[in-house]
Amino acid sequence: MSNYGQQYPQQPYPQQQPYPQQQPWPGGPQQPKKRRRTVLWVLVAALVLIIGIPVGILGYNKLSGGDDAAAAPHGKTIEPGQPVTAASLAEVDPATFFEGVAKRQMSQPLARLKVAYFPDQQKFLSRSDLWLTTDSAIDHKTDKFYLATTARHGATDDEPTNAICKDGKNYSWGNYAKKWQVVPFDSPECRKKPYAYAGDGLFSSGLTAAQADKVLATLRTYTGYMNPEKPTLLSASGHTYVRQVVDFKPVKLANDEDGGSAISMWAFKESGNDPVSWPWANPWPLSTGVHAVYYLDTKTLLPVAGFQKGINPPSGATSGPGVQVVNYAYPKTLPVPVFNNSPQTLSMVVPQGWKLQ
Repeated sequence: MSNYGQQYPQQPYPQQQPYPQQQPWPGGPQQPKKRRRTVLWVLVAALVLIIGIPVGILGYNKLSGGDDAAAAPHGKTIEPGQPVTAASLAEVDPATFFEGVAKRQMSQPLARLKVAYFPDQQKFLSRSDLWLTTDSAIDHKTDKFYLATTARHGATDDEPTNAICKDGKNYSWGNYAKKWQVVPFDSPECRKKPYAYAGDGLFSSGLTAAQADKVLATLRTYTGYMNPEKPTLLSASGHTYVRQVVDFKPVKLANDEDGGSAISMWAFKESGNDPVSWPWANPWPLSTGVHAVYYLDTKTLLPVAGFQKGINPPSGATSGPGVQVVNYAYPKTLPVPVFNNSPQTLSMVVPQGWKLQ
């Protein structure tokens, strides 16, 4: 057992568990042709809840890699509003540029994230098996939140399971009744701030500038963990983005064990916030690193979307290299649940030209 807590278990996706007994949708029976693919609402709730509190949080113990805090990088960079060209990006210092991106992300008062996780890259590419997309935002000043979900049985599922939380109740779209209805069983995921996919597992928005600086200063003490590459321009689907790859590599801790995604959580805790009351989760074991590919808006230099893939530690594989896809937005106010005559199925923005490598 690691001194920094039990390893975070793999995500409880249905391909890793037996499917529960199928039940009819709220508001009426399903058409017979759909019985073979009915998703039990308890399963969708489990996908949101079982991920739960990262196991390593309660056993938190900062284990530095043995380095003193390194000075902040002061190389050439680009700030929002300045011209962004291939030539100007070629001159920036990758570490300075990325720390600016990370600080801007952390300093945003409110972030809205759409997130989908796949147990491996092939399942991401084929959109196979049951997979869940979440759309969430948390106002950390008021502890109020927004949460909507879509669960699909693969890419060809034409009647996915859609749900939205409102006033502590879980509403689902009845594919047969063609209307929104309250889920007829207890749905605690709508009464508490979501842990699953409430953040991207690397940085959290809602911090002050000083807190963001503390997070970055802590990350620098883990030499070799944060490794940004030179940013480049990418044109896709009629838009231009800044693309930057950052490898958050597993490193050896002071106790000679591997530290991976746990380091981002520990750095967040050093900002003075509790990762239990300020939900923190990621889909990888705490010793697993993260290969992150960011796509930034050229005006704000904030993430628009990203791909993340697990990096197993040198000591051995702890899980499959699952893939997480994130869409980012930074609204001024918390989204308001809206019910209309539409299932409001969530989709991820993945323009042509975006790639994991």
